[in-house]
Amino acid sequence: MTAERWAQFRADTPALEQYAYLNTGFTGPMSRTVVRAMQDRMDFEVAQGPTTKAVMEAGRDIRERLGERFGQMLGVGWDEVAITSSTTIGVSIGVNGLDLQPGDRLLTTGVEHVGGAVPLYRAREQHGADVEFVAVSPDDSHGVIAERFAAAIDDRTRIVVLSEISYSTGQLLPVEPIVEAAHRVGAIVVIDGAQTGGHIPIDVRASGVDVYAIPAQKWLCGPRGIGAVYVSPEALPRINPLIVDGSYAEEWDLSGGFQPKQDVAGKYQTSAVSPTLAAGAIAAIEQYLESGPQAVWDRARDLNRIAEQRFERIDGVTVASPRNDQSRTGLFCFAAQGLPAADLAAWLQEQHQVVCRAVRERDVVRLSLHVFNTEDDIERTALGVEQALREGI
Repeated sequence: MTAERWAQFRADTPALEQYAYLNTGFTGPMSRTVVRAMQDRMDFEVAQGPTTKAVMEAGRDIRERLGERFGQMLGVGWDEVAITSSTTIGVSIGVNGLDLQPGDRLLTTGVEHVGGAVPLYRAREQHGADVEFVAVSPDDSHGVIAERFAAAIDDRTRIVVLSEISYSTGQLLPVEPIVEAAHRVGAIVVIDGAQTGGHIPIDVRASGVDVYAIPAQKWLCGPRGIGAVYVSPEALPRINPLIVDGSYAEEWDLSGGFQPKQDVAGKYQTSAVSPTLAAGAIAAIEQYLESGPQAVWDRARDLNRIAEQRFERIDGVTVASPRNDQSRTGLFCFAAQGLPAADLAAWLQEQHQVVCRAVRERDVVRLSLHVFNTEDDIERTALGVEQALREGI
C-alpha cells in the first residue's frame, strides 16, 4: 500500500516527469491535486465576484479548515494556530514579540538558517540583547548537543531559537532536552520548522516548545506565501503580535473603546489570508496526512540510507550529513573533491535534469529525499557526480 501511495503521489506531480526533483527542502513541487484546489477556488471567485455572500462565506470556511488541518499536523486545536505568510514570520513573532532588555541572551545554533538568525540580530539591534551560537556538527550525538545547550543556557537566557532539522547539515536536533533546560530558567524555545512540516511527525505539546513555525511550500509541497505558527498557552501572554489589524480587536469603537485579543493564537493572524493559497495548502496537508506522517518519515530516512550507501562508494565524495539514525533525516549532503558545490548543483540540473541545491556555508550539495523520489533518482544523481569528477564541469 505504501509503495502504491508513493507511486500515486509521483504520478500526480508533473515536475517529476522531467526531473529528478531533489530540492523539496527549498520548495516542493506541487501536485495536480494541490493546483486544482487553487484553480477551483480562483474560478469560483472569478465567476461569482470576490465580495458576494457565497464567495466570502466559502473563504471564511476555507481559512477555518486550514487552521484545523495545520492543527492536526501539530497535534493541537485549530484555535491554537495562527495562519502566517512564512516560517520566518512565525519565528519573528516568537523572537520580536517578547519584551527584551539590554543584556538578555538569545541562543541559537551555528548551523541555523537566515530565517532564524536575522530575527535574533534584529532583536540585538533593537533591544541590546546578546546573540550567541552553540556549535553543532553532523557527527554530534543528541546527548552531546543537549549538553552543550544545557551548559550555554543561564539565568540571562530569554530565547532559544533552533531548527528542529538543520537545513545545512540535514540533522534532526534533540528538541525536548533543550526545551527542558530553557524552561528551567524561564526562557522560551522557538522552533523553525521549515524542514519538519510535512517531513516528520510533530507533537508540539509532547515536545513542550513555546513557538513552532512551519511553511506550506517545502515538504508539504503546497503553495508559497502561506504557513502557520503555534504559540503555547503558557507563552501567549508573554508574546505580543508583530503586526495587527481588525483581527486583533476583541471589541472596538471610534470613541476610544478597545479590547484586544489576549490569550488566543488569533491575535497573531491578520485578515489578509488568501483563500486561494489556503485552498492549496489544505489539499497539500490532506495529501500528507493521508500518506501517514510516520510512513513519510520512514521513507525519507530509508532513501537517505540508500543515498549514503551509493555515494560513499564514489571516489572523491565525502558524505557530509549524519550517518547515525538518531539524527538522520530526508536531507542528504555530500561534497565532491575539487568541485564547488554551487557549480556542481547547477551542472547536475543542466546536464542530468537533477534539481538539488548547494549549501554555501558548508560548500556541500544537498539532496532532499521525499517519498515521491526513487532509487533511480539517486542513481541518476550519483552517475552525474561520477561523470563530473571524471570529466570536470
